[in-house]
Amino acid sequence: MGSTTFRLTINTGDEVDRRTHHLHLGASVSSNGSFTQNDISAATRLTQEFMTAAKTQNCQRIVAVATESFRLAANGAAVASHIEREAGCQIKILLPEEENALIWQAAADHFPNVDDLTTISLSGGSLGIANGRLGTSGPKHNFSYPLGTSVLAPRASTGGYIETSTIVRLEHHITQSLKPATAAINQTENSSFVIVGGMPLALAKLIHTIRRSEVPESLNGLQIDCSDLGHLIKTFSELSRPGRLALPGMNSKRSELMPLGATILRQSMRSLGVHSAVVSTSGMKDALLARLTAEPKAA
Repeated sequence: MGSTTFRLTINTGDEVDRRTHHLHLGASVSSNGSFTQNDISAATRLTQEFMTAAKTQNCQRIVAVATESFRLAANGAAVASHIEREAGCQIKILLPEEENALIWQAAADHFPNVDDLTTISLSGGSLGIANGRLGTSGPKHNFSYPLGTSVLAPRASTGGYIETSTIVRLEHHITQSLKPATAAINQTENSSFVIVGGMPLALAKLIHTIRRSEVPESLNGLQIDCSDLGHLIKTFSELSRPGRLALPGMNSKRSELMPLGATILRQSMRSLGVHSAVVSTSGMKDALLARLTAEPKAA
């Protein structure tokens, strides 16, 4: 239950059913300070639909987790309790470090041949940075900031456009915010950087498609670098909204937030001294599913 999208993943053992719906709760919470009645109604209805789908597949183990928008909203805990009663499922509001650890573990499982791993996770609600050596119980360094695209959009973007002065202020804010993470990461040697999240994947797809004039068969493992993001930010500033939508490989549902996403990601990479990194399709849901399937085997 994310700040931009709600995602359902059903693993029956034979096949995996995935569904995604954009609710943009983070932007609403950023503007209003809490969930509105429309937010609550939409989130409740969608969770009920997801529960119905899970029961139709005879799922015996169901886990529902909520992220940054539920942490930021003044009524986040109350809304989670309301949805629990209406949908008939327990909801856990993850702590920032729990969310980051799950994302780091999913990436570690996906890239088992690296020694030291740093994940940069950009979502609608937060920017997470985690670092650690593989083979350990979890990341050694774990940082989370309310710098997600949906959360920042009402204050930083107007109709998908960002003023130059706003970009300068945002970049300075990101640099200052990330100083503790930068200091910790700089102490590690030869860390492999992996970028995770729906927005980075959409940016990587767009960059690859524009550069090569073809849609990539797989997003996993695509390279994304600061110079590409810089060119993309410039392109966004020069195009009308219809022009942006006409870009090959553009994700129409994320198009309005992509200039902001590119700005946040580029400055985050700059702050960490990373010019280039790979994107991963693995994420929190993969780590959660791995836990669910491992628990019965252990029992």
